[in-house]
Amino acid sequence: MKIKKDLLLLFAALALAGILIIFSPQAKEGALYGAALAERVIIPSLLPLLIIFNFIQHSAAGRALENILSPVTRRILRLPKCAGPAVFLGLIGGYPAGALLTANLFRNSDIDSDCAKRLLRFDFSGGAGFIITALGTGILKNKEQGILLFASVTASAFISAVLGGFIWGKSEEGVSSYLSLPAADALNKSVEQSARSVINMAAYIIVFCAIQGNAQIPEIISPLIEITSGAAQSATQLPLWATAFFLAFGGFCIHLQIFTIIKETGMRYADFLLWRVINGILSSAVCALLLRIFPADSAVFSNYSETIVRPTSVNAALSVLMLLGCAVLIFDLENRKRKC
Repeated sequence: MKIKKDLLLLFAALALAGILIIFSPQAKEGALYGAALAERVIIPSLLPLLIIFNFIQHSAAGRALENILSPVTRRILRLPKCAGPAVFLGLIGGYPAGALLTANLFRNSDIDSDCAKRLLRFDFSGGAGFIITALGTGILKNKEQGILLFASVTASAFISAVLGGFIWGKSEEGVSSYLSLPAADALNKSVEQSARSVINMAAYIIVFCAIQGNAQIPEIISPLIEITSGAAQSATQLPLWATAFFLAFGGFCIHLQIFTIIKETGMRYADFLLWRVINGILSSAVCALLLRIFPADSAVFSNYSETIVRPTSVNAALSVLMLLGCAVLIFDLENRKRKC
């Protein structure tokens, strides 16, 4: 049975390589599109914030932020005091900042496995830089809509965090090995970790966009594959509440980027996926409610993706195969990790 799975995986990989070779102009155009997104959206909006957030966590500034957030972290979210900065900075910085900061806490034994799982269930959203600046101002040409989307995603995460406190109870502090580094050392370590994370994220986006260059993926589901390019293509075509769902869900590309962290904490991907759907539904509901209270006028839409590169679509069947392939790949990785 294992040999058949290995052969099937080999066949799929070779078939995908063949498609990229045969349709190399489309694949190249898609890859250029992904590279442009990484250059114009991911790097400028995420890298500086991630460096600052990692610096806070590695330096004495992290302890100060812990104390400030302690009342909310302990009494409302029922989480350990040390988790406060990871939650706050993760929701502001966006994916994958929350997961990366959670991983740092878990590796330092500041939190246990159960607490890390709780954080991964909700500390995962687009962040202010991407949602308000890139999506709201850049794509929708409406900053107010960007703020409304960010509020919806953040509120859904907060609701999930509170629900987690009632479902699983109060999380206890781990055996902390926290040592604040000198400012210079903390900055160097933060730059190194942040650069590695952003390069990894950019590489995933380029690969997914290269494949999407050969797939006629309907715009309404493209964010399920890769949220950055998907939002750039579909946000102007979808109602705001639908965009709120996709922003909370995150897309399979981001899921794969943090898959190692998910498994390191002992969390099952099915658990993570379920809470992405729950957060998406909550985000949509909050967005619909906010639209009733604060109607957001639509500006003259301008498709931001056209100002970068527009990937060519040549094969409709690949749209379904990509969705199934992403899910199969993640679950296959999970099964292999469990057997090891």
